Amino acid sequence: MTKLGRIALTSLLAGASFQAAAIVPIDTKANPEDGWSGNVGLGLKGKSGSKDEQEYNVNFLLRNVKGERTALLLTDYNYAETNDKKDEDDLFVHGRWIENNFFRPMLDWELFAQYQYDEFDDLSSRKLAGTGVRWRFEDETENGKLHTSFGAGGFLEEEEAESTGEEDTNWRGNFYGKWVWDRNGEFPFSLYGRLYFQPVLDDLGDIRATGNGGIKFGITEDLALHVEAEVEYDSEPFDEADSTNVEYGVKLSYAFN
Repeated sequence: MTKLGRIALTSLLAGASFQAAAIVPIDTKANPEDGWSGNVGLGLKGKSGSKDEQEYNVNFLLRNVKGERTALLLTDYNYAETNDKKDEDDLFVHGRWIENNFFRPMLDWELFAQYQYDEFDDLSSRKLAGTGVRWRFEDETENGKLHTSFGAGGFLEEEEAESTGEEDTNWRGNFYGKWVWDRNGEFPFSLYGRLYFQPVLDDLGDIRATGNGGIKFGITEDLALHVEAEVEYDSEPFDEADSTNVEYGVKLSYAFN
């Protein structure tokens, strides 16, 4: 680790409070090499005195690339207590299988499955599985390189409410856009974002949408600082849940190959 990296890391650990936030990790690596790679992030926050608080967040991204095939696993877990009373507990797990250039160059096939729960957003469980296609585009200038992808497909979803046990099963469309801009120069960084739009196919007024993104600064070759935000919208949430949730946070991530 360079001297600058050690100074930056020490300052961050000494002065920053890492907000536990259920923000789904984004794969910012556009063209990973064959083999295993990924990154892991950790957030910790605490307070003691008149009010005791503890917040924990762990997330990781694991990928395996072999030729045109990519297997990807994303997870995010958050837990928090205030005065020994749990007030946050949520988990997100997403697996994806991608066959690059399956239909033609830059047009890929995807299979995916997902599981999540959020005790304090009235979600006992959400399970889904689906498929789709993805178009990829690249544009390089002297200032950096832009990677963009657009996806379209569908999935079968089962949800269960925490408060009432109500179950809901739907076929949803799945439309998304994702972009990553890697800036070159003396102070390089990455800007990234993603937007999902998921209507119920037999009731187009029942819509779920998610947008998240952030900026990543490299501290060392493997260690990075992320500032991120996420907005989730559900037009027909369960009774005890809000239709819109906004989260933001700061985290450190370590990339491995």
